[in-house]
Amino acid sequence: MRKQYKNGDTITLKENGCDGCSPSSVNGILCHEQGCPDRWRDIPKECTECGAEFYTNSRHQRMCSVCMEDSFDRAHCDMDVYFS
Repeated sequence: MRKQYKNGDTITLKENGCDGCSPSSVNGILCHEQGCPDRWRDIPKECTECGAEFYTNSRHQRMCSVCMEDSFDRAHCDMDVYFS
């Protein structure tokens, strides 16, 4: 049985393969129950900044970690040269 979600978070309940539901496997693909609160951990998203596919670390994350680091650096940079 798997021990982590696709985004890398650890699954604490070892029996089901998900902490929020009792998923089943269809043609080898794990299918969460409808309304599962942890489903977002296994679904890839497209980064709104660069378009790369990634697995989120939080439910509402929209940018991959590389773009998040870049935007954080730009927002906290006090050098005018960085923005030109």
